[in-house]
Amino acid sequence: MRFIATFVVLLALRPAFAAAPAVSDFERFSVLTSAGPDEPPPELFARSRRLLYAEHRVKKGEYWAGAIAKSYGTTLNALQATNDNEFVFMYPGMRMTVLNRDGKLYEVKKDSESLDYVVSRYQKGEGARRLKELVVRLNKLPGVALIAPYEMPKGTRLAIPGVRVNFDTYRIPFETASWGRISSRFGYRFHPILKRRRLHDGVDVAKPYGTPVYPSRSGRVTQAGWHEGYGQLIEIRHPNGESTRYGHLSKILVKVGQVVSRGKTMIGRVGSTGISTGPHLHFEVRGRNGKAKNPQSSMGRR
Repeated sequence: MRFIATFVVLLALRPAFAAAPAVSDFERFSVLTSAGPDEPPPELFARSRRLLYAEHRVKKGEYWAGAIAKSYGTTLNALQATNDNEFVFMYPGMRMTVLNRDGKLYEVKKDSESLDYVVSRYQKGEGARRLKELVVRLNKLPGVALIAPYEMPKGTRLAIPGVRVNFDTYRIPFETASWGRISSRFGYRFHPILKRRRLHDGVDVAKPYGTPVYPSRSGRVTQAGWHEGYGQLIEIRHPNGESTRYGHLSKILVKVGQVVSRGKTMIGRVGSTGISTGPHLHFEVRGRNGKAKNPQSSMGRR
């Protein structure tokens, strides 16, 4: 305090005609403090009695989201519901929002959004009353929130307990949990047979002839038969309006109109029909507009 007072006096005694001080004149008086870690230590985060949330960046060697959730004092379901991601695949640098409670982290989207409105998004009737009590207790809201309208400003975050997300997401179309060898990825490439550069609409996964193929996602078969360069092709339309294609099959085991289940209904076997250089599965994911998407980045997402 003595130093600061001296500095103020010196400014007061400065001649009136002196030039205005430059920013550089004050740089020696700056106080530099660390901003702290980008991510909180999980063990301290988990022990806190307050609702906390932060961003976690996946590190090398972290392969299961359940372990990350546990370290922060939450659950795998809470992590999935909060991020709207099943986390089937993770990679170093991947970002996810973590919280230290078991529940979906909900963010108020506009000013004056009421607690009753938020609760009504997840429960109705008597169930809504019970959920409201849990939300108030879990988030340590004032008791008045139970008996009177309680509005919250935009950006407020609440943990909503008991939220379960039904992840009808894309999975690898085989019995295994890994792709195996991908012989050609999504994107532009030089076609090995047509000898020209063109967009590759899917991924080619090299597999032995006859390997069982399963739906990447549940849906209804819209095409099953020969289709130009695809050879033996199956197309499945999914409830969200997107579709998947499975090409170069040696055998088709489903019919148009049949409902198939993700990972349960065997739809065909790997082959090399159509324009193909060897046994593999050509796998595509197409959006509602019919445009091809990268299948690898679609895994685990709705």
